[in-house]
Amino acid sequence: MSITIGQLLAVPELKLRLVHDGGCNGTESIVWVHATDVVNAAEFAEPGEVLLTCSTNFPLEDMSNANDLSLLRRDRHKLGLSSSFKDAESAKEAYDELWMHYVSSLSRAGVMAIGFGVKMKHPVIPQACIDAVKQHNMLLFEVPEEVNFSQIAKTVIRSQAEESENVQRVMYSAQRELFEASNDRNPIEAVVNRAALLSSGWAAFIDTEMRIISISNQSMRKRAMLLAVRMRKQKERDGDAAKTLFGVASGAIRYCVCLIGQKGQTFGMLVVSTSRSGSYGDIFRSLGVAAADALMWSLPQHIERFRSESRLRAIAMGELQAGRAQSAASIMGPLWKWTPSYPARLYCVEPFGVSNDMDFATMSIESACPDSVFGEYEDRLWILTSKDGCDAVERWIEGSGALDSGYAAVRGPRSFPGAFNKAVQNLLLHRAGSRDSVLDITPHELVDPDLAQMYAEELFAPLKDVPAAENHSLMATLRELMSASFNIGTAASRLKVHRHTVENRVVKLERLLGLDFADESARVRLWIAYSFIRDAEQA
Repeated sequence: MSITIGQLLAVPELKLRLVHDGGCNGTESIVWVHATDVVNAAEFAEPGEVLLTCSTNFPLEDMSNANDLSLLRRDRHKLGLSSSFKDAESAKEAYDELWMHYVSSLSRAGVMAIGFGVKMKHPVIPQACIDAVKQHNMLLFEVPEEVNFSQIAKTVIRSQAEESENVQRVMYSAQRELFEASNDRNPIEAVVNRAALLSSGWAAFIDTEMRIISISNQSMRKRAMLLAVRMRKQKERDGDAAKTLFGVASGAIRYCVCLIGQKGQTFGMLVVSTSRSGSYGDIFRSLGVAAADALMWSLPQHIERFRSESRLRAIAMGELQAGRAQSAASIMGPLWKWTPSYPARLYCVEPFGVSNDMDFATMSIESACPDSVFGEYEDRLWILTSKDGCDAVERWIEGSGALDSGYAAVRGPRSFPGAFNKAVQNLLLHRAGSRDSVLDITPHELVDPDLAQMYAEELFAPLKDVPAAENHSLMATLRELMSASFNIGTAASRLKVHRHTVENRVVKLERLLGLDFADESARVRLWIAYSFIRDAEQA
């Protein structure tokens, strides 16, 4: 931290004497030290600096020198004030007004303090100067005759050099930590948490869909979204020129928002905030940019890895849905640390942008739900987790922005096909009464899969005793009949046989299955049973 005005006044070798504190508490950092005696010093001043002056261009307060009156006229003229006064009393008023104008202009320029060197011309600080300083509430200190202004400047410069070196040292260490975090399997969460720790504040990553993917402090979600919206508006206004947004909110809370992207592709934005004050601002800005750079470097590689693994995850979920748990397990091994154990729970989540290769919310499952496996299959996201992992998965779903979800118990490897259907049914029940319709669901999703499978196996059991060739012709006839809405002529045409042949086969099917195909209820049951048998055969 650069030297503060309080620390400067406390340096014993300088022997500086505080005349008026100007309401400062001594913790304000000095930006620069400027020594000048010109009356228009405010034109060259900068906010946060300390002005050192002996005021040799100002007349003495008692007007004891012969040229004091002419000097007073010259100074007032230079500042745009009237240079005419009649007598000693009006000259005294003009002198007071000169100092008031001088201090007022320094205050407006943002000068932090005035250091007045005595006994170079003025034996003491003029009372008019002290009155003006008090009027404008500025800090004023006295510099003794034996102390050169260069000693004060060197003290400040030496402190600033040490501060610069310290900033470089701190930032080198911070950059190294941030880039190490970016090598994590989940770089977003790792960098967010590391940035929050380094800034002694909080951090968040928001994707292009304005979803909070990771945040170090959940109580700051609303604040993070407000800053993200502000950054998006700046982007809409300034286009590609908008990269970063810095500011101070509520008088003390610093924030930094950085867009993260590469080669015209935007990944999202990083928000970092802290309540630390003082000269920490420069370090904080650099820290926010360094964290964004770390993600900008790592995310393309992470996205490519996730894109490649997503295809394997989809295959694994397809194998589970088909009841081939052993095949799925061989695919899962290289992808997940957790090996499914039973009983387990299968979650179905939609809609979730599963076609997006850059879906950071889906990428975050890995760290948020360590005791789980997941993948996209048939336009839905599926998460299989242990009994102890359910709470973590449900917290992730709640914070992910998913609109609907459902789940089903998985008793063992053989129960996966039924569990997939039951999870969808549970999702549809959760959707009931919401803005999303359930009219687009499939017939399979209307019935209990385990019960339907049992019914199908029992219904078609008599066909197993029929010779293979006849079994094949009967099942082919049944398929074409259902496809043709039980129209005998259409089915015969598609099978390329006489309609009497189809009629004879229908009689035999009705006898073997114990159903009357003229009964609408029997047709519905037949269609459900056949569809489940067909799916099992395809699997």
